[in-house]
Amino acid sequence: MYSVESSGGRLSPLNISDPLLRAELFREIRLAQTDVKYRGEAWGYYVVQPADALSPELVAWKVYGLDTLKWVVLIASGIDDSRESLPTGERIYLPSTAWLRERIKHYSSFEVRK
Repeated sequence: MYSVESSGGRLSPLNISDPLLRAELFREIRLAQTDVKYRGEAWGYYVVQPADALSPELVAWKVYGLDTLKWVVLIASGIDDSRESLPTGERIYLPSTAWLRERIKHYSSFEVRK
């Protein structure tokens, strides 16, 4: 199992422990791929190159400088299994790290603390 530290620290989806709330974050990222109203100024895009097809961590490194954000690339690509290929030649919309930090904080604020 991944720890929060090994999967991106503050930018890890594991900071949202409730799987339903985490799914809402993933839904936002996926909706932004097809609906402009879910993207703001904090979003950019990346065209997946043939060399990137089996390396979501390479795309994350190119875009964010952090390979631990490969989960964002996978979600944006509509991929549930990291063994699948990224859609080469397609544009994927990716949020900024500031947007990710804010949304993770937003969703984790709904969780009941023990």
